[in-house]
Amino acid sequence: MGIYKLKNQQNGLSLIELLIAMVIGLFLLSGIASSYIASKKASVSRNQISQLEDNGRFALEAITKALEHTGYAPNMLMTDPFIHAPADVVSDTCPDGTTNISASALLNFTASTITADNDADVQDSIGAIFHGSDDFFIDCAGSSMPAVVPIGCRLQPLPTINLNPDSAKIYNSFFIDDVTKTLKCAGSRSSRIATIAEGVENIQFLYGLDTNTDGTVDRYANATAIDASTTDILDWGGVISIQVAILVRSLKPVKNASESKQFTLLDQVVTSPTDKYQRAVFSTTILLRNTL
Repeated sequence: MGIYKLKNQQNGLSLIELLIAMVIGLFLLSGIASSYIASKKASVSRNQISQLEDNGRFALEAITKALEHTGYAPNMLMTDPFIHAPADVVSDTCPDGTTNISASALLNFTASTITADNDADVQDSIGAIFHGSDDFFIDCAGSSMPAVVPIGCRLQPLPTINLNPDSAKIYNSFFIDDVTKTLKCAGSRSSRIATIAEGVENIQFLYGLDTNTDGTVDRYANATAIDASTTDILDWGGVISIQVAILVRSLKPVKNASESKQFTLLDQVVTSPTDKYQRAVFSTTILLRNTL
């Protein structure tokens, strides 16, 4: 009888024990899932902020690299090295018969690419000019003057050759595409408008004026103030530095709650939309060595 009972004795867990084990397992699984989700969200946030910082730094580096040559004109004086109207971008024939600007590139210089000061909701834009040489011959989009015209578009001392100075000019402009939130560049050697950096929402410029020709900035003014001036003190030829500030956002929403914030970009206060994007301001001052 004792052996019979031993063979038929119940083994394993009761229903209550199974339910308790399942509840404990669910709690543990929930904790692990919550921890994973939080870790994943933190990782995405860190990546987005890192990418935001990279985009901001890269945008400023690209702008600086292109604009620091503004006014470079060996053997001559460039009295106004900025683009104020599309007509300021002149296509001229080089001695070998080529032109310094392709027809498709010429179409890229429109009203949105000229030097202009706007309010915080309509971003500033800038267009600048320098003369190509054997040392500097690349536009902001990375295209260069043809190597076959070093004696033409890349200047030799005038008047050694019969050359219109306009044929040596390289034009660069920077502006914001408000639809795609990208920093764009139009270069006179590039057939297409190039995207420089993503997530750039706003850009503002101020111009450092040397009002007493001592080689130092006496005051900063925006493009509107310089255009409106009737005196020789506020003159585009007196610009020796450029301040630039950009507002950059993350490419994906990363905040837990939507909010709107104000950011100061030089002479403008910019109010962001109410959303979950992370934003930051990047700024620098570009010294125009060739206008000093």
